[in-house]
Amino acid sequence: MAKLERVDLFDWRSGALFTLAIFFIASFSLFWEYYQFSALKHFDDPLIRSEVIDQEIRLISGKPKTSIKFRLENGANVRCVMSPYLRDLRGREVLLELQVAKVTFLDYMRGFHVRGIIVEVYPQLSLKERWYRRLAAMHEDQWMKELYGALFVATPMSQEFQALIGAMGLSHILSISGYHYGIISIIAYFLLRPPYRWLQNRYFPYRHGNRDLFFIVAGILFLYLWALEFIPPMVRSFGMIVVGFWLYDRGIKIVSVQTLVIAVALLLAFFPKLFFSLGFWFSTFGVLSIFIFIRHYETWKPWQTFLALHFWCYIVLLPISLSIFGTFGWWHMGSIPLALIFNLYYPAVLALHLTAWGDFFDPYLIRLFDAGDIHSVTIPIWIGWASIVLALGAMRWKSAFWGLAFLGSATLGSAIYQVA
Repeated sequence: MAKLERVDLFDWRSGALFTLAIFFIASFSLFWEYYQFSALKHFDDPLIRSEVIDQEIRLISGKPKTSIKFRLENGANVRCVMSPYLRDLRGREVLLELQVAKVTFLDYMRGFHVRGIIVEVYPQLSLKERWYRRLAAMHEDQWMKELYGALFVATPMSQEFQALIGAMGLSHILSISGYHYGIISIIAYFLLRPPYRWLQNRYFPYRHGNRDLFFIVAGILFLYLWALEFIPPMVRSFGMIVVGFWLYDRGIKIVSVQTLVIAVALLLAFFPKLFFSLGFWFSTFGVLSIFIFIRHYETWKPWQTFLALHFWCYIVLLPISLSIFGTFGWWHMGSIPLALIFNLYYPAVLALHLTAWGDFFDPYLIRLFDAGDIHSVTIPIWIGWASIVLALGAMRWKSAFWGLAFLGSATLGSAIYQVA
C-alpha cells in the first residue's frame, strides 16, 4: 500500500485570501497601536503606570547612571536614565512621568529612550520577579543568579555577563527560546501521558488522546509564557507550536517555509511590535535553518539528524551573530558539545531547583565561565545579510545550501584568525 503523503496548505487562490486576511488583521492591530500611541501623546508629560523590567548601573558619558527599562501599561517599552543611587526596583510597578513630546509612532513601536521621573513605587512584586528571587536565593555567586534567572524566568543579564556568554557562543542556549520550550513540551508530554492514558482507557476511550494531551501541554506552555510576560522568542515558539499542530492534525506539511511563514505572518499581524524585536527574528532564523537541513536530509536517522543539527545551526547562525555583536572567544567552538550536554543538563537543573540542591552545578559552571575569554572581531554586516539570502535560497536549491555552509565556515575561520 502506498504511503499517504502530507499535502501543502495553500494553492494560489487560498494563499491570496490568507494574505488579505493577514493585511486586515495587521491593519486593525496597527490602528489599535496608533490609538494607544495617541493616548500616550495626549499630554507632553503623561503619568502612566509601568513595570520595571531591567535595572542596571552603566557608565553614561563617563558617569555612573541607573539605566532602567520599563514596560508601560499599554505594552510599549521605554528606557530612562536616572540616579545611580536608586534602589533595586526590578519587578515592581511604578507611576512614571515621561517626556514624550518628541516621540514618534516609529519610536513607540520599537521602544524609545526619554527622560522620566518615578512619582510613586507600588509594593507588589510581579510573579516573574518573585520566581527570580526564589531562584537567586539558592545561589551565592552573582553570575549563577543571572544564569538561572535568564534560563528559567528570562530576566536580563548584566552587560558584562551577557558579553561573556556571547563570546562563549552560549547565548542561544541560556536565553529562553523555542529550544527550551521544546524540552519543556517533551517533559510535560511524557509526564502527563501515563495518567491520561489510564483515565482515557477507563472513562473516555472515544477521545483523541494525542489531541487532548496537546491542548493540556499547550495550556501549560501558555501559562508559562504569560508568567514570563510574553517575551518575543517564546511568543514565536508558542505560535509555531500551535500552527504546527493544527497543520499536522490535518495532514498538512509542517517542515516547510510555508509553515514558518504562516506562523510569523500571524504573529506579526496580531503583535506588530515583534517586527522590531531582534530576539524574535533570531529565533525565526534558527527555525528556518533547522527546516533547511531537514529538507535536504530528511532520510537520515533521527539520532544522525539530532547530532548534525547542532553543528549545522552553529555554522549557519554564526555570520549573523558575529556581524551584529562582534564578540568571540576560544570557548565559542566548545558551544557545540555544550549544546548537546544541555539537553540532559536542562531537565536535571529544572528538577534540582524544585529541591534544596539547585546550586549543585555551581562550582563547575563558575570554573567554566572563569575560563572564558572575550575578543572583538569584525565581520561586515553584508555577511549577515548574505547568509539570510542564501538560507531562503537553500529551501529550494542545494547549491545555496552548500553556499550557506561555506559562508558560515569562512566566518568561523575569519573569527579564529582575528583572535589568534
